[in-house]
Amino acid sequence: MLRRLAMDIGPLRTSRPFRNVFIARTVSVFGIGMLMVAVPVQVYDLTGSTVHVGAVSAAEGLALLAGFLWGGVLADRHDRRRLMLHARTAAGAGFVLLTVNAFLPSPSTAALYALAAWDGLATGVSVTALLAATPALVGPDKLVAAGALNALTVRLGSMLSPALGGLVVSAFGVGWNYAAAAAGTLGTLGLLTALPPLEPTGGDEDEAARNPLKAIGAGLRFVASHRVVGSLMLLGLLFMVAGGIPVLMPAFAARSLDGGPATVGLLYAAPACGAVLASVTSGWAGSARAPGRALLVASVAGFAALACLGLARHPAVAVAILLVYGFVASIEEILRYGLIQSHTPDSHLGRVNALWAAQETGGGAVGALGAGALGRYLAPGAAIVVYGTVSAALALALAITLTGLRTATLSPVPDPDPAS
Repeated sequence: MLRRLAMDIGPLRTSRPFRNVFIARTVSVFGIGMLMVAVPVQVYDLTGSTVHVGAVSAAEGLALLAGFLWGGVLADRHDRRRLMLHARTAAGAGFVLLTVNAFLPSPSTAALYALAAWDGLATGVSVTALLAATPALVGPDKLVAAGALNALTVRLGSMLSPALGGLVVSAFGVGWNYAAAAAGTLGTLGLLTALPPLEPTGGDEDEAARNPLKAIGAGLRFVASHRVVGSLMLLGLLFMVAGGIPVLMPAFAARSLDGGPATVGLLYAAPACGAVLASVTSGWAGSARAPGRALLVASVAGFAALACLGLARHPAVAVAILLVYGFVASIEEILRYGLIQSHTPDSHLGRVNALWAAQETGGGAVGALGAGALGRYLAPGAAIVVYGTVSAALALALAITLTGLRTATLSPVPDPDPAS
Protein backbone atom coordinates (compact mmCIF):
# COMPACT_ATOMS: atom_id res chain seq x y z
CA MET A 1 0.00 0.00 0.00
CA LEU A 2 2.74 2.45 0.97
CA ARG A 3 4.71 1.59 -2.16
CA ARG A 4 1.66 2.36 -4.29
CA LEU A 5 1.19 5.73 -2.58
CA ALA A 6 4.86 6.78 -2.63
CA MET A 7 5.79 9.24 -5.34
CA ASP A 8 7.00 7.58 -8.53
CA ILE A 9 10.54 8.88 -9.08
CA GLY A 10 11.06 6.54 -12.02
CA PRO A 11 11.58 9.39 -14.53
CA LEU A 12 14.57 10.59 -12.49
CA ARG A 13 16.09 7.10 -12.33
CA THR A 14 15.50 5.95 -15.88
CA SER A 15 15.81 9.13 -17.95
CA ARG A 16 19.01 11.10 -17.70
CA PRO A 17 17.67 13.85 -20.00
CA PHE A 18 14.64 14.31 -17.75
CA ARG A 19 16.93 14.34 -14.72
CA ASN A 20 18.97 17.13 -16.32
CA VAL A 21 15.84 19.12 -17.09
CA PHE A 22 14.46 18.52 -13.58
CA ILE A 23 17.63 19.87 -11.93
CA ALA A 24 17.71 22.86 -14.28
CA ARG A 25 14.02 23.51 -13.60
CA THR A 26 14.56 23.36 -9.83
CA VAL A 27 17.42 25.86 -10.00
CA SER A 28 15.32 28.13 -12.23
CA VAL A 29 12.37 28.02 -9.82
CA PHE A 30 14.61 29.08 -6.94
CA GLY A 31 16.16 31.84 -9.06
CA ILE A 32 12.71 33.18 -9.95
CA GLY A 33 11.66 33.07 -6.29
CA MET A 34 14.75 35.01 -5.23
CA LEU A 35 14.06 37.57 -7.97
CA MET A 36 10.47 37.97 -6.69
CA VAL A 37 11.89 39.19 -3.39
CA ALA A 38 14.87 41.22 -4.53
CA VAL A 39 13.26 43.32 -7.28
CA PRO A 40 10.35 44.70 -5.18
CA VAL A 41 12.72 45.38 -2.27
CA GLN A 42 15.17 47.26 -4.48
CA VAL A 43 12.46 49.18 -6.33
CA TYR A 44 10.91 50.32 -3.06
CA ASP A 45 14.31 51.29 -1.63
CA LEU A 46 15.04 53.39 -4.73
CA THR A 47 11.62 55.03 -5.17
CA GLY A 48 9.75 54.70 -1.86
CA SER A 49 6.68 54.11 -4.01
CA THR A 50 4.35 51.10 -3.93
CA VAL A 51 3.06 52.25 -7.33
CA HIS A 52 6.48 51.55 -8.85
CA VAL A 53 6.63 48.19 -7.09
CA GLY A 54 3.26 47.21 -8.54
CA ALA A 55 4.18 48.53 -11.99
CA VAL A 56 7.41 46.51 -12.14
CA SER A 57 5.52 43.36 -11.09
CA ALA A 58 2.89 44.06 -13.74
CA ALA A 59 5.57 44.52 -16.42
CA GLU A 60 7.11 41.18 -15.50
CA GLY A 61 3.71 39.45 -15.44
CA LEU A 62 2.68 40.78 -18.85
CA ALA A 63 6.04 39.78 -20.31
CA LEU A 64 5.63 36.29 -18.81
CA LEU A 65 2.27 35.87 -20.54
CA ALA A 66 3.78 37.07 -23.82
CA GLY A 67 6.66 34.62 -23.32
CA PHE A 68 4.23 31.73 -22.86
CA LEU A 69 2.37 32.49 -26.08
CA TRP A 70 5.46 33.25 -28.14
CA GLY A 71 7.27 30.25 -26.68
CA GLY A 72 4.33 28.00 -27.58
CA VAL A 73 4.61 28.95 -31.24
CA LEU A 74 8.40 28.55 -31.25
CA ALA A 75 8.25 25.18 -29.45
CA ASP A 76 6.05 23.75 -32.22
CA ARG A 77 8.51 24.89 -34.91
CA HIS A 78 12.04 24.59 -33.55
CA ASP A 79 14.27 22.29 -31.53
CA ARG A 80 12.99 22.54 -27.96
CA ARG A 81 16.43 21.82 -26.52
CA ARG A 82 17.89 24.82 -28.30
CA LEU A 83 14.93 26.93 -27.25
CA MET A 84 15.49 26.08 -23.58
CA LEU A 85 19.20 26.83 -23.92
CA HIS A 86 18.62 30.21 -25.55
CA ALA A 87 15.92 31.18 -23.04
CA ARG A 88 17.93 30.21 -19.94
CA THR A 89 21.02 31.93 -21.35
CA ALA A 90 18.93 35.08 -21.82
CA ALA A 91 17.59 34.78 -18.26
CA GLY A 92 21.10 34.31 -16.86
CA ALA A 93 22.33 37.35 -18.77
CA GLY A 94 19.44 39.34 -17.30
CA PHE A 95 20.47 38.29 -13.78
CA VAL A 96 24.06 39.37 -14.53
CA LEU A 97 22.84 42.80 -15.65
CA LEU A 98 20.68 43.08 -12.53
CA THR A 99 23.79 42.32 -10.47
CA VAL A 100 25.82 44.99 -12.25
CA ASN A 101 23.01 47.52 -11.86
CA ALA A 102 22.68 46.76 -8.13
CA PHE A 103 26.36 47.45 -7.47
CA LEU A 104 26.34 50.80 -9.30
CA PRO A 105 26.58 53.91 -7.11
CA SER A 106 23.15 54.95 -8.38
CA PRO A 107 21.17 51.90 -9.62
CA SER A 108 18.75 52.59 -12.47
CA THR A 109 15.04 52.13 -11.83
CA ALA A 110 14.40 52.03 -15.59
CA ALA A 111 16.83 49.10 -15.85
CA LEU A 112 14.82 47.24 -13.20
CA TYR A 113 11.66 47.67 -15.27
CA ALA A 114 13.37 46.46 -18.44
CA LEU A 115 15.21 43.53 -16.86
CA ALA A 116 12.18 42.33 -14.90
CA ALA A 117 10.23 42.22 -18.17
CA TRP A 118 13.21 40.53 -19.87
CA ASP A 119 13.23 37.80 -17.23
CA GLY A 120 9.47 37.29 -17.57
CA LEU A 121 9.76 36.88 -21.33
CA ALA A 122 12.69 34.44 -21.08
CA THR A 123 10.98 32.43 -18.33
CA GLY A 124 7.77 32.13 -20.34
CA VAL A 125 9.61 30.77 -23.37
CA SER A 126 11.73 28.31 -21.36
CA VAL A 127 8.79 26.95 -19.32
CA THR A 128 6.72 26.36 -22.46
CA ALA A 129 9.61 24.60 -24.22
CA LEU A 130 10.22 22.42 -21.16
CA LEU A 131 6.57 21.38 -20.88
CA ALA A 132 6.44 20.56 -24.60
CA ALA A 133 9.66 18.53 -24.41
CA THR A 134 8.76 16.43 -21.36
CA PRO A 135 6.68 13.71 -23.12
CA ALA A 136 9.63 12.87 -25.38
CA LEU A 137 11.97 12.62 -22.36
CA VAL A 138 9.93 10.26 -20.16
CA GLY A 139 7.55 8.30 -22.37
CA PRO A 140 3.74 8.15 -22.15
CA ASP A 141 3.60 5.80 -19.13
CA LYS A 142 5.53 8.24 -16.92
CA LEU A 143 3.79 11.50 -17.77
CA VAL A 144 1.83 11.67 -14.51
CA ALA A 145 4.98 10.88 -12.50
CA ALA A 146 6.83 13.66 -14.34
CA GLY A 147 3.95 16.04 -13.64
CA ALA A 148 4.04 15.19 -9.93
CA LEU A 149 7.80 15.79 -9.78
CA ASN A 150 7.45 19.13 -11.57
CA ALA A 151 4.59 20.12 -9.26
CA LEU A 152 6.66 19.23 -6.20
CA THR A 153 9.53 21.39 -7.45
CA VAL A 154 7.25 24.37 -8.02
CA ARG A 155 5.51 24.02 -4.65
CA LEU A 156 8.70 23.62 -2.65
CA GLY A 157 10.28 26.46 -4.60
CA SER A 158 7.35 28.78 -3.91
CA MET A 159 7.62 27.95 -0.20
CA LEU A 160 11.40 28.10 0.23
CA SER A 161 12.90 30.39 -2.41
CA PRO A 162 11.29 33.67 -1.19
CA ALA A 163 12.56 32.92 2.32
CA LEU A 164 16.01 32.15 0.93
CA GLY A 165 15.96 35.34 -1.12
CA GLY A 166 14.92 37.37 1.91
CA LEU A 167 17.79 35.94 3.96
CA VAL A 168 20.35 36.69 1.23
CA VAL A 169 19.06 40.24 0.76
CA SER A 170 19.07 40.87 4.53
CA ALA A 171 22.56 39.47 5.04
CA PHE A 172 24.40 40.55 1.89
CA GLY A 173 22.17 42.91 -0.14
CA VAL A 174 20.20 42.59 -3.37
CA GLY A 175 23.33 42.54 -5.55
CA TRP A 176 24.51 39.23 -4.11
CA ASN A 177 20.98 37.86 -4.43
CA TYR A 178 21.06 38.56 -8.17
CA ALA A 179 24.60 37.17 -8.41
CA ALA A 180 23.54 33.88 -6.80
CA ALA A 181 20.59 33.59 -9.18
CA ALA A 182 22.84 34.33 -12.17
CA ALA A 183 25.42 31.72 -11.11
CA GLY A 184 22.75 29.07 -10.62
CA THR A 185 21.00 29.79 -13.91
CA LEU A 186 24.16 29.88 -16.02
CA GLY A 187 25.40 26.77 -14.22
CA THR A 188 22.45 24.78 -15.62
CA LEU A 189 23.42 25.40 -19.24
CA GLY A 190 25.72 22.38 -19.23
CA LEU A 191 22.81 20.16 -18.19
CA LEU A 192 20.65 21.48 -21.02
CA THR A 193 23.48 21.18 -23.56
CA ALA A 194 23.67 17.44 -22.79
CA LEU A 195 20.06 16.90 -23.88
CA PRO A 196 19.36 15.13 -27.19
CA PRO A 197 17.80 17.13 -30.06
CA LEU A 198 14.10 17.67 -29.37
CA GLU A 199 12.64 18.61 -32.74
CA PRO A 200 8.82 18.67 -32.81
CA THR A 201 7.23 16.00 -34.99
CA GLY A 202 4.52 16.82 -37.49
CA GLY A 203 3.81 20.40 -38.39
CA ASP A 204 1.17 23.05 -38.84
CA GLU A 205 -1.77 21.86 -40.89
CA ASP A 206 -1.71 25.06 -42.87
CA GLU A 207 1.26 26.95 -44.22
CA ALA A 208 -0.54 30.17 -43.29
CA ALA A 209 -0.30 29.08 -39.65
CA ARG A 210 3.39 30.00 -39.77
CA ASN A 211 2.11 33.45 -38.93
CA PRO A 212 2.42 33.53 -35.09
CA LEU A 213 -1.12 34.82 -34.54
CA LYS A 214 -2.57 32.27 -36.91
CA ALA A 215 -0.51 29.55 -35.24
CA ILE A 216 -1.97 30.51 -31.84
CA GLY A 217 -5.41 30.51 -33.46
CA ALA A 218 -4.81 26.99 -34.76
CA GLY A 219 -3.88 25.94 -31.22
CA LEU A 220 -7.10 27.47 -29.88
CA ARG A 221 -9.14 25.65 -32.53
CA PHE A 222 -7.51 22.36 -31.55
CA VAL A 223 -8.33 22.95 -27.87
CA ALA A 224 -11.93 23.92 -28.66
CA SER A 225 -12.50 20.85 -30.84
CA HIS A 226 -10.84 18.21 -28.63
CA ARG A 227 -13.20 16.51 -26.16
CA VAL A 228 -10.56 15.88 -23.48
CA VAL A 229 -8.18 18.83 -23.84
CA GLY A 230 -11.01 21.30 -24.33
CA SER A 231 -12.79 19.98 -21.25
CA LEU A 232 -9.61 20.30 -19.18
CA MET A 233 -9.17 23.91 -20.25
CA LEU A 234 -12.80 24.63 -19.43
CA LEU A 235 -12.35 23.16 -15.97
CA GLY A 236 -9.22 25.27 -15.62
CA LEU A 237 -11.38 28.38 -15.88
CA LEU A 238 -12.99 27.44 -12.56
CA PHE A 239 -9.61 27.15 -10.92
CA MET A 240 -8.79 30.60 -12.29
CA VAL A 241 -11.75 31.90 -10.26
CA ALA A 242 -10.62 30.02 -7.14
CA GLY A 243 -7.20 31.63 -7.55
CA GLY A 244 -8.66 34.83 -6.12
CA ILE A 245 -9.46 33.38 -2.70
CA PRO A 246 -6.11 34.50 -1.12
CA VAL A 247 -7.23 38.12 -1.56
CA LEU A 248 -9.87 37.50 1.11
CA MET A 249 -7.54 35.84 3.63
CA PRO A 250 -6.40 38.92 5.61
CA ALA A 251 -10.00 40.06 6.18
CA PHE A 252 -11.15 36.48 6.84
CA ALA A 253 -8.40 35.96 9.44
CA ALA A 254 -9.27 39.21 11.23
CA ARG A 255 -13.07 39.09 11.12
CA SER A 256 -13.86 35.37 11.23
CA LEU A 257 -10.88 33.83 13.02
CA ASP A 258 -9.86 36.70 15.36
CA GLY A 259 -6.30 36.26 14.10
CA GLY A 260 -3.47 38.51 13.03
CA PRO A 261 -0.54 38.37 10.59
CA ALA A 262 0.66 35.00 11.92
CA THR A 263 -2.73 33.48 11.14
CA VAL A 264 -2.69 34.97 7.65
CA GLY A 265 0.73 33.43 7.06
CA LEU A 266 -0.54 30.00 8.11
CA LEU A 267 -3.57 30.34 5.82
CA TYR A 268 -1.31 31.19 2.87
CA ALA A 269 1.11 28.34 3.61
CA ALA A 270 -1.47 25.59 4.22
CA PRO A 271 -2.49 24.92 0.57
CA ALA A 272 1.15 24.64 -0.49
CA CYS A 273 1.80 22.14 2.31
CA GLY A 274 -1.21 20.10 1.20
CA ALA A 275 0.04 20.21 -2.38
CA VAL A 276 3.46 18.92 -1.35
CA LEU A 277 1.80 16.04 0.53
CA ALA A 278 -0.27 15.23 -2.57
CA SER A 279 2.86 15.16 -4.74
CA VAL A 280 4.82 12.81 -2.49
CA THR A 281 1.84 10.41 -2.24
CA SER A 282 0.93 10.50 -5.93
CA GLY A 283 2.33 7.09 -6.87
CA TRP A 284 -1.18 5.74 -7.50
CA ALA A 285 -2.05 8.45 -10.04
CA GLY A 286 0.04 7.05 -12.90
CA SER A 287 -1.86 3.76 -12.85
CA ALA A 288 -5.34 5.20 -12.22
CA ARG A 289 -7.90 3.37 -14.38
CA ALA A 290 -10.13 6.44 -14.75
CA PRO A 291 -7.91 9.51 -14.30
CA GLY A 292 -10.50 11.81 -15.86
CA ARG A 293 -13.13 10.72 -13.35
CA ALA A 294 -10.66 11.05 -10.46
CA LEU A 295 -9.78 14.55 -11.65
CA LEU A 296 -13.44 15.60 -11.70
CA VAL A 297 -14.02 14.17 -8.20
CA ALA A 298 -10.96 16.06 -6.92
CA SER A 299 -12.26 19.28 -8.51
CA VAL A 300 -15.68 19.05 -6.87
CA ALA A 301 -14.12 18.06 -3.53
CA GLY A 302 -11.67 20.98 -3.67
CA PHE A 303 -14.36 23.58 -4.27
CA ALA A 304 -16.56 22.02 -1.58
CA ALA A 305 -13.64 22.36 0.84
CA LEU A 306 -13.43 26.06 0.00
CA ALA A 307 -17.14 26.47 0.76
CA CYS A 308 -16.54 24.82 4.17
CA LEU A 309 -13.60 27.16 4.78
CA GLY A 310 -15.91 30.15 4.86
CA LEU A 311 -17.77 28.56 7.78
CA ALA A 312 -14.64 28.01 9.90
CA ARG A 313 -14.34 30.02 13.10
CA HIS A 314 -11.05 28.68 14.48
CA PRO A 315 -7.61 29.04 12.86
CA ALA A 316 -6.77 25.35 13.30
CA VAL A 317 -9.96 24.32 11.48
CA ALA A 318 -9.30 26.79 8.65
CA VAL A 319 -5.71 25.58 8.24
CA ALA A 320 -6.86 21.95 8.16
CA ILE A 321 -9.46 22.72 5.48
CA LEU A 322 -6.89 24.57 3.38
CA LEU A 323 -4.51 21.61 3.69
CA VAL A 324 -7.27 19.41 2.25
CA TYR A 325 -7.95 21.95 -0.50
CA GLY A 326 -4.26 22.13 -1.44
CA PHE A 327 -4.08 18.32 -1.45
CA VAL A 328 -7.04 17.69 -3.78
CA ALA A 329 -6.25 20.70 -5.99
CA SER A 330 -2.73 19.32 -6.50
CA ILE A 331 -4.14 15.88 -7.38
CA GLU A 332 -6.33 17.61 -9.98
CA GLU A 333 -3.33 19.50 -11.32
CA ILE A 334 -1.15 16.37 -11.59
CA LEU A 335 -3.85 14.40 -13.41
CA ARG A 336 -4.68 17.36 -15.65
CA TYR A 337 -1.01 17.63 -16.63
CA GLY A 338 -0.84 13.95 -17.57
CA LEU A 339 -4.07 14.05 -19.56
CA ILE A 340 -3.14 17.21 -21.45
CA GLN A 341 0.28 15.85 -22.42
CA SER A 342 -1.02 12.43 -23.46
CA HIS A 343 -3.98 13.71 -25.49
CA THR A 344 -2.13 16.49 -27.31
CA PRO A 345 -0.20 15.57 -30.47
CA ASP A 346 3.46 16.57 -30.50
CA SER A 347 2.84 19.11 -33.26
CA HIS A 348 0.57 21.07 -30.90
CA LEU A 349 2.28 20.52 -27.54
CA GLY A 350 4.01 23.91 -27.48
CA ARG A 351 0.89 25.98 -28.09
CA VAL A 352 -1.41 23.90 -25.88
CA ASN A 353 1.05 24.05 -22.98
CA ALA A 354 1.46 27.78 -23.59
CA LEU A 355 -2.29 28.28 -23.31
CA TRP A 356 -2.41 26.14 -20.16
CA ALA A 357 0.50 28.02 -18.56
CA ALA A 358 -1.05 31.37 -19.48
CA GLN A 359 -4.34 30.24 -17.96
CA GLU A 360 -2.60 29.15 -14.76
CA THR A 361 -0.62 32.41 -14.51
CA GLY A 362 -3.46 34.75 -15.37
CA GLY A 363 -5.95 32.91 -13.19
CA GLY A 364 -4.81 34.51 -9.97
CA ALA A 365 -5.24 38.02 -11.36
CA VAL A 366 -8.71 37.30 -12.79
CA GLY A 367 -9.82 35.55 -9.62
CA ALA A 368 -8.43 38.33 -7.44
CA LEU A 369 -10.60 40.91 -9.23
CA GLY A 370 -13.70 38.77 -8.69
CA ALA A 371 -12.87 38.06 -5.04
CA GLY A 372 -12.16 41.72 -4.35
CA ALA A 373 -15.47 42.77 -5.91
CA LEU A 374 -17.42 40.11 -3.99
CA GLY A 375 -15.67 41.09 -0.76
CA ARG A 376 -17.08 44.62 -1.07
CA TYR A 377 -20.65 43.39 -0.66
CA LEU A 378 -20.29 40.32 1.58
CA ALA A 379 -18.44 39.45 4.76
CA PRO A 380 -15.21 37.58 3.90
CA GLY A 381 -16.50 34.25 5.27
CA ALA A 382 -19.73 34.57 3.31
CA ALA A 383 -17.83 35.53 0.15
CA ILE A 384 -15.68 32.39 0.45
CA VAL A 385 -18.80 30.23 0.95
CA VAL A 386 -20.38 31.72 -2.19
CA TYR A 387 -17.14 31.25 -4.15
CA GLY A 388 -16.77 27.63 -3.11
CA THR A 389 -20.43 26.67 -3.47
CA VAL A 390 -20.87 28.16 -6.93
CA SER A 391 -17.58 26.67 -8.13
CA ALA A 392 -18.45 23.23 -6.73
CA ALA A 393 -21.88 23.35 -8.41
CA LEU A 394 -20.33 24.31 -11.74
CA ALA A 395 -17.65 21.60 -11.40
CA LEU A 396 -20.39 19.03 -10.67
CA ALA A 397 -22.32 20.20 -13.73
CA LEU A 398 -19.18 19.79 -15.84
CA ALA A 399 -18.59 16.33 -14.35
CA ILE A 400 -22.08 15.30 -15.45
CA THR A 401 -21.91 16.79 -18.95
CA LEU A 402 -18.26 16.20 -19.96
CA THR A 403 -18.54 12.52 -20.84
CA GLY A 404 -15.32 12.62 -22.86
CA LEU A 405 -13.35 13.68 -19.81
CA ARG A 406 -15.06 11.20 -17.48
CA THR A 407 -13.96 8.29 -19.66
CA ALA A 408 -10.51 9.71 -20.56
CA THR A 409 -7.43 7.56 -20.01
CA LEU A 410 -3.71 8.33 -20.10
CA SER A 411 -3.15 6.46 -23.36
CA PRO A 412 -1.38 8.63 -25.95
CA VAL A 413 -3.05 9.71 -29.15
CA PRO A 414 -1.58 10.07 -32.66
CA ASP A 415 -1.46 13.34 -34.54
CA PRO A 416 -4.89 14.27 -35.85
CA ASP A 417 -5.67 14.05 -39.53
CA PRO A 418 -4.84 17.50 -40.94
CA ALA A 419 -8.08 17.39 -42.91
CA SER A 420 -10.24 16.76 -39.83
